[in-house]
Amino acid sequence: MSALEKEIIEKFRQLAPENRARLLSTLQAEVASSQISVETWLEEAEKVRIRLRPDASGHAPTASELVNEAREERDADILFGMGFVN
Repeated sequence: MSALEKEIIEKFRQLAPENRARLLSTLQAEVASSQISVETWLEEAEKVRIRLRPDASGHAPTASELVNEAREERDADILFGMGFVN
């Protein structure tokens, strides 16, 4: 357990019982709202994918193509910074 976790527990124990209950309920709601099912995540990912505009030939880039493009740009920036590319 981290020092922060221990401190939070110590502070929690200092609260009045009704405040503990309210805080616990708030924390449980926070955890529940931050969890997402795989199905929901896939639906959201599909919505984002659909928003990608196809090029002139009608090809919409895949996620791996976008990642590869970002890597190529990063590599080019690194090589330029090292003086290997003009």
